[in-house]
Amino acid sequence: MEPVIKIRDKKNLKILQKILEEKNIIPVYQPIVSLIDGQIFGYEAFTKIFDKTPGLNIGHIFKFAEKMNKLWELEALCRKKSLKNAKNIDPDKKLFLNVNPNTIHDPEFKNGFTKDYLLKYGLDFLDIVFEITERNVIMDKEAFLESIEYYRKQKFKISIDDVGSGYSGLNTINDIRPDIIKLDMSLIKDIDKDEVKKHLCKAIISFGKNTGTKVIAEGIENREELKTLIKINAEFGQGYFLGMPKEKFEDIAPEKKELIKKYQEKKLKTAKVKHTAKS
Repeated sequence: MEPVIKIRDKKNLKILQKILEEKNIIPVYQPIVSLIDGQIFGYEAFTKIFDKTPGLNIGHIFKFAEKMNKLWELEALCRKKSLKNAKNIDPDKKLFLNVNPNTIHDPEFKNGFTKDYLLKYGLDFLDIVFEITERNVIMDKEAFLESIEYYRKQKFKISIDDVGSGYSGLNTINDIRPDIIKLDMSLIKDIDKDEVKKHLCKAIISFGKNTGTKVIAEGIENREELKTLIKINAEFGQGYFLGMPKEKFEDIAPEKKELIKKYQEKKLKTAKVKHTAKS
């Protein structure tokens, strides 16, 4: 059944139709960084829009597209543009693509991730990470898990995004057994001032090390958060403090890389002093 279009939605519908018809989006890529040495592990693909309507943002457009049953078309456009521009990514870096769990098993989605399709953009299965957000309710769990297994056999990597933002995090991790876990930014914000957050993140990081699951801390916005995450042994990080989403695949600033190394050296010295004191 077609959605009812209210008067106040007509303007939004016109904007959405223009985006889809004219492909008015720009893919941007945010670095995901090793907190051991500051090297780039990969990039997460996001989307910007050309339209300059005051108060309009891509999040608003996605919500409206879902309301109008146009989410599939918008997501497909974003993925296609992100993949096309990814031909310039270094071959040893991962490309993280946000995927709605309710479309991952769609045949059209699968057609966009065949070997021949990816070769057109100079990509390989090993380069792609499907990032499944915890914020989306999984409508058909059985079909979803079957699709996860299908893509895993094709050598794609699976990441769970926003871990810690909802109530089903542990069940989702247990069901999917992801290659990567991304800690929600709500857990990272002010982690240097919050002992509960610190211990929660430390426990998940420890879980990752024991199971071979990479853990990425999202939403790092200042040096104190970065320092705390390194102190509790976080291996990967992402956030505005490390690098903003850009149209090109850029390295992080040299001073940020040096800061990571500085905090790592300080952590090792502290650990050495403690070990010596115990001996």
